Amino acid sequence: MVRSRPVEPPAAPLTDGVVTVRPRRVSDVDAIAAASRDPDTRRWLDDEPMDDGARRTSVARVDDAWRTGRAAPLVIADAESDEPIGLVNVQFHDDEVATVAYSVFPERRGRGIAPRATRLVAEWALSDLGLRQLLLEADQANAASVRVAEKCGFERLDVRAEVDARGAERTVVVFGLRRGAGLSFR
Repeated sequence: MVRSRPVEPPAAPLTDGVVTVRPRRVSDVDAIAAASRDPDTRRWLDDEPMDDGARRTSVARVDDAWRTGRAAPLVIADAESDEPIGLVNVQFHDDEVATVAYSVFPERRGRGIAPRATRLVAEWALSDLGLRQLLLEADQANAASVRVAEKCGFERLDVRAEVDARGAERTVVVFGLRRGAGLSFR
């Protein structure tokens, strides 16, 4: 099953005064491309680093994701400067369930950016988009991502073994947050 309708971006950028979550822009592409080459980012993602072709088609692919209702690709920006500092993406399974994924650019890690952005997106997705449940999947060895899920009040739902794109075995922890459960701010 897939989402049956397009996704509308938030009416206004989501912000807590420290970070802002907003739709991606052409001006964000250089920062996103640079971060896609970071070794720590590469460790946890199967995606290839952005090459020139991916850079040229980036905005069109983002627009298509919104239009088809497949995903809501967003940028995490510094609330004061609007400088892109990370990415957050909501990928829809159907009209009621989606998965949230995030990445903070290397120079901004360790400052609580991912939990802040995840809370903002979770609140928007569960209220404005009407999702029943938001999932978060993290490699069990990625302690920082597991902490983000726990800090945001996601409950551990499942653990599964899988093989990544490079053929390495990994253990994935699946977390979930349901509408009405309330977000944690631990």
